[in-house]
Amino acid sequence: MEMENKTNNAAPTKENAKGLTLSPADAEEYYAYKKQKKIAEIMSALARSEGVIGAREDAQRVTERALRIHQAAVRVTPIGFLQAREFLSRGKIKVDCLIGGNGETFPKVKAYESRLARKFGAEELTVAVTPSWLDICRYGDIKRELKMIKHAAKKTCIKVWVDKRYPYTTLARMARICGELGIQYISVPYFVGCEKLRFDLFGGCQLEIVGVDTLADFKKMTGAGVGRIVTSRGFEIYSEWIKETEAIKYVPQPTVEKKEPEKQPEKQEKKENAVEKKEETAPKKNPETDYRCRLEGTELKFL
Repeated sequence: MEMENKTNNAAPTKENAKGLTLSPADAEEYYAYKKQKKIAEIMSALARSEGVIGAREDAQRVTERALRIHQAAVRVTPIGFLQAREFLSRGKIKVDCLIGGNGETFPKVKAYESRLARKFGAEELTVAVTPSWLDICRYGDIKRELKMIKHAAKKTCIKVWVDKRYPYTTLARMARICGELGIQYISVPYFVGCEKLRFDLFGGCQLEIVGVDTLADFKKMTGAGVGRIVTSRGFEIYSEWIKETEAIKYVPQPTVEKKEPEKQPEKQEKKENAVEKKEETAPKKNPETDYRCRLEGTELKFL
């Protein structure tokens, strides 16, 4: 352990400070790893999403696309569930059945629809809260209604749907009620700042956002930690998002051969130039006139 701590706390050397140079094979392997990591991130985000089977959409086509991008479930109305029941039962994907229409239904009717949808094979139930009760803040009646539906649904996953037309305080109050009753999800339509509702959740209750139709909003909700994202454009978002992985690839840089400049004999040229300058500046000797002599005693000696 002491040796490991010493190696971890060791100061970086000059080689580490400059960085490492990878070979082309290692660089290609590294970029392939980054690409697979990005694909895994995309598929993990889509695994927390949910498709929508609308009235005018082909249930088989929507289900096949949801299975291809590994979505968690598909949302469908009770009538649509009955029409596509045989096909949906063969697929390995959860069915999220809408209960209660727009919410203005008797609690007993909602409870009966919950039992019937569970009997047909629905694994998730999205229950609309009675809007008129929310308008006048009859939270006690809403709690009793949700308890009745939860008893009828038994162990089936329950989601409580609330419209976004209510103020944020009302939505936060409903989020706390869902946490108190042990509801798995509170479902609200997308609006700016909707991800803040997750701070009012507790008791295992998660936030579900409905109507996310752009990649930017999808990334935003995923990064905010939203438990479930419901979108009718799941495959289009996947197709747009997966294009980002195409840019993650290794592009080898062309090697340019550097030509070394020819070494010129500068010193030799300097010496030759210096000798030439000396020869030019030095006066030429004339043996008849240019001589030296000295007097030694009475004799004149020539040098």
